[in-house]
Amino acid sequence: MRARATGTGERERRAIDPCPIVELRVLGPDGTEIERTHWEHKYVMITALFDEAGAVECTAPRVAGPSDALYEDQMIGGQASSEYHVHDLEGRYGYFFCFPDIRVRHPGRYRLRFSLLRLPPVELEMSQPTFILGHVFTEPFRVYSFKDFPGVDESTLLTKTFANQGVAIPIRNKGRLKHEDGGSDDGHN
Repeated sequence: MRARATGTGERERRAIDPCPIVELRVLGPDGTEIERTHWEHKYVMITALFDEAGAVECTAPRVAGPSDALYEDQMIGGQASSEYHVHDLEGRYGYFFCFPDIRVRHPGRYRLRFSLLRLPPVELEMSQPTFILGHVFTEPFRVYSFKDFPGVDESTLLTKTFANQGVAIPIRNKGRLKHEDGGSDDGHN
């Protein structure tokens, strides 16, 4: 994964590439998948931005200046995902969470932490608390400054497969990578 640091303007919408996708698989004590568990509950996954070591959360707003009361979010975009019931590349029906609009404001090396929550049944929604069932971290990824960003790749086959099944994920049929001479491989300089 990689990204270009996002500016403050609305046109500066550079999401993490490729789109982070997490699959939910429930395994029994013997290591075999327990498929029926998936469909009995509703799940939500949330994400947070952490430093490269995964020790310090970077999602919270930070002060813009020593005496300013202005804050800015380090990570913006859709930070929660409901489950998508779609087929993977092997045609297996599964439970997936997609985050196509996560953007990071400042260059650096980071990790995403994904946290899974099981929602209570509708009839108990107001009376039952929701707990985080578990976390998983991505490998470290780099957020580039505008001038150092190498460009975007073509969308992954998994992303295209999910988009073809109705998941709202932007698709790029051809990547736009920068060349040493400053041009790009899409035919435009």
